[in-house]
Amino acid sequence: EGLGEKKINFRLRDWCISRQRYWGPPIPVIHCEKCGPVAVPEDQLPVRLPWVDDFKPLGTGVSPLAHAKNEDGTPWIDAPCPKCGAPAKRETDVSDNFLDSAWYFLRYPCALDSQRAYSPEMMKKWLPVDLYIGGNEHARLHLLYTRFITMALCDHAGLVMGAKADPRDPREPFLKFRAHGMITRNGAKMSKSRGNIINPDEMVAQFGADTVRTYLMFLGPYAQGGDWSDEAISGVSRFLDRVWRWYFEDKAAPAAPCAQSVPDVPCVPDAPSAAEGAAMRKSALIKLHQTIKKVTEDIEAMSYNTAIAALMECHNTLKSVPNVSTFAREAFCLLMAPFAPHLAEEIWTGALGKSPGVAAARWPSFDPALCVEDSVEIAVQVNGKVRDRITVPRDADEATVRAAAMSAEKVSPQLEGRTVVKFIHVPNRLANIIVK
Repeated sequence: EGLGEKKINFRLRDWCISRQRYWGPPIPVIHCEKCGPVAVPEDQLPVRLPWVDDFKPLGTGVSPLAHAKNEDGTPWIDAPCPKCGAPAKRETDVSDNFLDSAWYFLRYPCALDSQRAYSPEMMKKWLPVDLYIGGNEHARLHLLYTRFITMALCDHAGLVMGAKADPRDPREPFLKFRAHGMITRNGAKMSKSRGNIINPDEMVAQFGADTVRTYLMFLGPYAQGGDWSDEAISGVSRFLDRVWRWYFEDKAAPAAPCAQSVPDVPCVPDAPSAAEGAAMRKSALIKLHQTIKKVTEDIEAMSYNTAIAALMECHNTLKSVPNVSTFAREAFCLLMAPFAPHLAEEIWTGALGKSPGVAAARWPSFDPALCVEDSVEIAVQVNGKVRDRITVPRDADEATVRAAAMSAEKVSPQLEGRTVVKFIHVPNRLANIIVK
């Protein structure tokens, strides 16, 4: 009714950027009794830290720089006022590391340029940053002030990007931010006082780097983290062991060609019947392409735990098919590489005899047509309550679904002595039989 209005609430707050310590960029200010605080002229920048013998805190609230000496023995703190030339004192505080981290990344593209802090040409080529990964404190503090300082640098005579803005100029320094979760133990944040610390070196020594790496990505959603479990990491270790045995202990039965209409399909030459064998090969092929699709998309979305779960499911399917094709073995190895790179490298160069290493191999592609099951499982409801589930051909018409639903084992008893007044069909999802 016109009572509300759009408003932007800024969350920038006063920020103390000074620290009373030795290390860090000196704040370029000179204090004069007559002129007050005066900025150090640009031709005298940067203000360099002096060499000191003792940089421990003095206990007086003053930086150790207050007692530092120049090479000639004169006090570093003494300097002439840039305005009036009278004797004055340098600012002895240095800037906080959070302030420094608000601009350090701008130097990366031109780190070897000794003449300029920033090269507009290199900035336009490499910035802004595509993906920033950090914790919640970065989102609340660091990223907020990074935007503020980066925009100030861009607006200061085109210091970073030059005089004209570019569609990809770093006024927005980061295109995407993803916050990671926290790994806890026994439901609490790890700390020495609680005695619930997990030593990564000990875990690597016990299980191997690949197991620890895979488990950390499997124990929960990336943004949420998860609770460490000794039993769960043992389960991941067993999974990697099964993958190893599948490649190295099954080498005595290498993949053999078989007559089939679809190339690179896991073969089952000893299947009980041609029809059953074809169905088994087709099912394994669909599962493989579905897994390639899911792992590819999940890695991009940083949903590593669901990608690993898909790999476990796919491996169970493939290992149940004797004499799988070379394509299946190679594709599965490549899918494992981001999570267990050492294992994948041993498999790629050892069991599969490939060269160069797995890191140089092309990522497997999937066929969208083979990512769709020929049949679907749908829920069958009676008066809105699920009574059974049936499998029907994908995109089956209503008549086909109705016939299957009405004759389902757990549905037909619910219909005895009752009249069907309506049949609701949601394709590929559910069937609801309304009775009275």
